[in-house]
Amino acid sequence: MEFLNKQLAQEIVDRTMGIIGKNINIMDNQGVIIGSGDKKRIDDIHEGAVIVIKQGTGFEITDEEAKSLQGVKPGINLPIYFDGKIMGVIGITGTPDEIRSFGELVRMAAELSLQQAVLMNEIQWDERLKEELVSQIIHYEGKHDPLFLERAMRLGIDLELPRAALILMTPDRKKTFAYLKSRLKKEDLLLMQNDRIVVLKVVPAVDFDHYLRKITGDWCNGLRKNANIQVKIGAGPYHEGLSGFSKSYRQAGYTLNSGLKLTPQNDIFMYEDYYLPVFLLSASKTGLTEELQPFYKILKEKDVKGELTESLKAIIETNSDMNKAAQKLFVHRNTLRYRLDKITEITGKDPRKTTDLLHLYLSFLNNELE
Repeated sequence: MEFLNKQLAQEIVDRTMGIIGKNINIMDNQGVIIGSGDKKRIDDIHEGAVIVIKQGTGFEITDEEAKSLQGVKPGINLPIYFDGKIMGVIGITGTPDEIRSFGELVRMAAELSLQQAVLMNEIQWDERLKEELVSQIIHYEGKHDPLFLERAMRLGIDLELPRAALILMTPDRKKTFAYLKSRLKKEDLLLMQNDRIVVLKVVPAVDFDHYLRKITGDWCNGLRKNANIQVKIGAGPYHEGLSGFSKSYRQAGYTLNSGLKLTPQNDIFMYEDYYLPVFLLSASKTGLTEELQPFYKILKEKDVKGELTESLKAIIETNSDMNKAAQKLFVHRNTLRYRLDKITEITGKDPRKTTDLLHLYLSFLNNELE
């Protein structure tokens, strides 16, 4: 990979010229000018650089020598080394006696810029490899290629640490990513998706639910306060083993989807709070929910004013407490009793009976999640 490209070369030229006030040329390892204070010289062959590359040492060009060489001016040309190899040549235009004193400093600055570019590229490459590995982890289906564990070890990923999946839905991935990067631990894993960010968060093996509630709460408040971003977070539980990561990821996704459908006013959706909806979404993937009777759908079709469905929701939300449900609906207890009788008549299920209410609740959830 050519790290000393035209973009980096021109950056070095512009930065150096701003300091020393002399024209600078950067040549690649073939002697071609790829960066210069004189843009017309780009892509020309610099004979002085060719000599430097052949000899492996610096080469000074006087006024007289410049007349006999093609495409060069008086100055000093020094090799740019990286990892023991000449990657290019830096040339400083001017009388050698005048510029010799800071020629070595300019060369060292160019080498440092190249080293930094290589390091940044390696960091970015490692980040891409790490994201690819995280993608493999969360989509684990029981088998990885033989080099999977070796890659994880090389990237410093300890797959034995307990982690739970968090999925953030955000309107601004860039700002959300920047916020998270400064707050994640070294062992946390992150993956960017289309409109979502996946975090495999290291958690305590016990009481992880409380830990995740606090972490996600802090993130939501911080993003809203510091970046004016409102995110929605689905949190999966911790499961042991390599397959536990993918299971937590799936459950975090189902939890997020359930929360967005059932309680969209909330920002944080914990798996423990949406266990039954998540179960239904998981079951729907295998076609199991097709057997659920459409009690709620039938009720909605017959309920022109919406009073019956609202009464059923009130009974569900108050755990079948008739007094609390009536208060929630601002109706008399007898009015609520009449409505429940109508629900029984339409669906064949009595909301005052535990088993029948469960059937109605499952039917309600399935309808809302579709």
